[in-house]
Amino acid sequence: MTLGKSFINGAANSVERSLRSCILQDPSLSLIASEKVLYRRTDQIKDKVILVSGGGSGHEPAHAGYIGEGALDVVVAGEIFASPSASQILTGLQTVKSSKGYAHDCLESSVQLISGRSLMIVKNYTGDKLNFGLAAEKAKADGQKVEMVIVGDDVSVEGNTLVGQRGLAGTVFCHKIAGAKAAQGASLEQVATITRRAASQMATVAASLDRCSVPGRATQETLPHDQLEFGMGIHNEPGVKREEITSLEVTVEKALSMMFAPKAGMWQPGKGQRVALMVNNLGGLSVLEIGVVADEVVKQLAPRGIHIERSLVGTFITSLDGPGFSVTLLSLDDELTNLLDAPTTAPAWPRSIHGWATDAESVSKRETIVPVAKANSRETGVKVPTSLVKVLIESVARTTTRDEPKITGYDTLAGDGDCGETLLNGVTGTSPASLVKEFENDSAVSLDIGQVFRRTATTAERSMGGTSGAIYAIFLNAVANRLLELTTESPSLTVSEFIQQALQSGLDELCRYTPARIGHRTLMDALIPFVKNYSLDGSLRAALAEARKGAESTRQMVAALGRASYVGQDRFDEEGGIPDPGALGVVSILEGLCDGLDTRAN
Repeated sequence: MTLGKSFINGAANSVERSLRSCILQDPSLSLIASEKVLYRRTDQIKDKVILVSGGGSGHEPAHAGYIGEGALDVVVAGEIFASPSASQILTGLQTVKSSKGYAHDCLESSVQLISGRSLMIVKNYTGDKLNFGLAAEKAKADGQKVEMVIVGDDVSVEGNTLVGQRGLAGTVFCHKIAGAKAAQGASLEQVATITRRAASQMATVAASLDRCSVPGRATQETLPHDQLEFGMGIHNEPGVKREEITSLEVTVEKALSMMFAPKAGMWQPGKGQRVALMVNNLGGLSVLEIGVVADEVVKQLAPRGIHIERSLVGTFITSLDGPGFSVTLLSLDDELTNLLDAPTTAPAWPRSIHGWATDAESVSKRETIVPVAKANSRETGVKVPTSLVKVLIESVARTTTRDEPKITGYDTLAGDGDCGETLLNGVTGTSPASLVKEFENDSAVSLDIGQVFRRTATTAERSMGGTSGAIYAIFLNAVANRLLELTTESPSLTVSEFIQQALQSGLDELCRYTPARIGHRTLMDALIPFVKNYSLDGSLRAALAEARKGAESTRQMVAALGRASYVGQDRFDEEGGIPDPGALGVVSILEGLCDGLDTRAN
């Protein structure tokens, strides 16, 4: 796969510059750029065990995002996906030393300490273990007391007892627990013990749609478009199994099944377990998507009898822009819960986990159901055959389904790419609010014409949303209102005459709410000529022809309104002129209406 676009033209100096941004944001931090060591200034550290962590870069916000009071004190960064060297780590250990009741910056002081106390939290990767281990031995030779906790929470890897489980997002839990315990003034042995206990009773499993994009790498392996992987690590390495993409529900179920399957020597969550849940974005998912994933995870954990007492949803440890997620469960007791809840200034730790029970039952109690406001039920008394309404809707469904790819394609070039999808969702969408669903169960012989327009307006409002949904809803509601008035003012009009006058009134009302007019490159370029021509002679085909002309005329227009107005004109010129997608949507609907009437007539 070709390297994904990046503002970083190669990886040179990117780690140092990223670390430098941390000290720009937090005046309590200092940086040894040559060694990629980020640390808290010693005037910020009071009588505590020093916590050191780190590893390869590309996992941001880990590890620098977890420096702060009640969390880490020193972070040592390697290059992207590469362990820092032992000499870098040793610099970190020597930069901030601590003994009971005493802390100082040894780079700025000649004071000698009898025994510095440091705990290193290390993910279970060979390079990290070797380099942190070598640094620890050198520090011990220098008189420091150093303990190391290895975190291996990846339950997807089994069968290789030599390397064990990889360290993944559960490492963040260890950072927080160790930081809170150290902030209490606990001894090195006490901090190490509680951190090891946490590391031994957690599990993480991950799923991803593809590899991440590494700056400076020209090509890389990629997954087929219809496949995903389970159990990959955070260094762009392959997963343990590859499967076809089906649905989020199936993906989450398979991921959780891997976590709950018994494995020798690995912690396994059980029914009735109190846990902290972390749903982690591996870097490439939108905030919306990771929220949907989290909702599905909580939904599926409930029938397994898991009690979620704390939850974290967001980006905590990444694989650059990896398009995937991981799920971590940490077994809780009162002590671990209190340590998670303890305050911290670490910027990447969320501020809102305290006191929230997030199991499905607790969440459902906080959800409020508001009755949908009833639509205006007043009728005009003018009836149209229900069969005709259904024929017209079916015909519009065919034309909009046919035209959606073209409309979406144009909107991708000139807007945000959702115009065709939004239109089709309003007509044929799976939600109960779509036009097809709205009328498919009507069994009456005839329907009130005003209610047909009003129900169609409600459908546009609920299922389309956005600007186009509001425009259609205002227009159709105004038409329905005018039809109601006309049946009182001019009861002798024919159905066609009712509609002619009502459409013009609806357009006039719509123009009170939008500045869009002919020439502004919007759906109004098709809607206005259609209404004006139909209101004059009642010929639907002739009015459709004018709407087509209006839509076609937008090819060479400069957009004055809507998202297309933010797009450079050269983008339109490159394509030889792009018609407005909204105007094409109006034409697609009108073609469906004309075809439906022709079918009915024949």
